[in-house]
Amino acid sequence: MIEKLKSIKVADIMTRPVVCASPDSSAHDILGKLNSTHFSGLPIVEDHVVIGIVSERDILQLFIQGKNLKTTPASEFMTQDVVTAEQDCHLLPLIKAFLDKQVLRLPITQQGKLVGILTRHDLLKIIIDSAPEFSLIS
Repeated sequence: MIEKLKSIKVADIMTRPVVCASPDSSAHDILGKLNSTHFSGLPIVEDHVVIGIVSERDILQLFIQGKNLKTTPASEFMTQDVVTAEQDCHLLPLIKAFLDKQVLRLPITQQGKLVGILTRHDLLKIIIDSAPEFSLIS
């Protein structure tokens, strides 16, 4: 199974197109996108370049702080230090990056431009698909 994972490139399993938002998008609008897509976070993009990322946790923190979700733009609460990966990367090293950086999702780029996204769920799906011995027995 490990050998198979070594040969898989991110571009083979990443999700595209990517649901994203602009830095001017309000927390309320982002929350609407998250709820309608059932995603737990999304990249913040300007001119196809990832400049931040927002998660459900970020919006919950705003809510607890009493911020107005309709008027607070992503630029005020997004995580700016975003871990990304190039689409031609192989999968196995990225699994380590997910663990080391403690991220749930990685925006995928090609020459600095957003082209896809990879989540821990995607990784787990490819592992289960690649290793039937790990499948649940019904």
